[in-house]
Amino acid sequence: MTHTRSVIMKGWVVTGALLLVTGSAWSQQVFIYPQKGQSPQQQAQDTSECQAWASQQTGGAPPPASAPPPPTASPARGAARGAAVGAVGGAIAGDAGKGAAVGAATGAMIGGMKRRDQMQQAQAQQAQAQQSQAAHADTVKRALATCLGAKGYSVN
Repeated sequence: MTHTRSVIMKGWVVTGALLLVTGSAWSQQVFIYPQKGQSPQQQAQDTSECQAWASQQTGGAPPPASAPPPPTASPARGAARGAAVGAVGGAIAGDAGKGAAVGAATGAMIGGMKRRDQMQQAQAQQAQAQQSQAAHADTVKRALATCLGAKGYSVN
């Protein structure tokens, strides 16, 4: 019967000769195997050193993901503004009610279009931030694998 001990340290789980890297820095797990019979304690020390080196080489933590700003345009606000402008225009033409109705419909449509545009822009910014984080995580993962490979570990 074989017993394995697990050690958990800063997002790392060391179990016997296998290390799983977890956390937000990597989208996938990293498996590390000691090719030269390193002990779990040596592997934990090497991994800690390599993690620090990889972080230093790649500029530290990935850029933080920021929440997209809420849209400021509103169909209701657009309708209210349009109704006010339409009422003035309609009063000049002799029918303030009809002008207000046309203005409200136009204002609501414009407000809705602005809101949609703002939401699309926020989604594009969020996608770009996620791509940046994924690229940074990949760079950190490659740096960690380089360091651990030089210390006699197989990294996948």
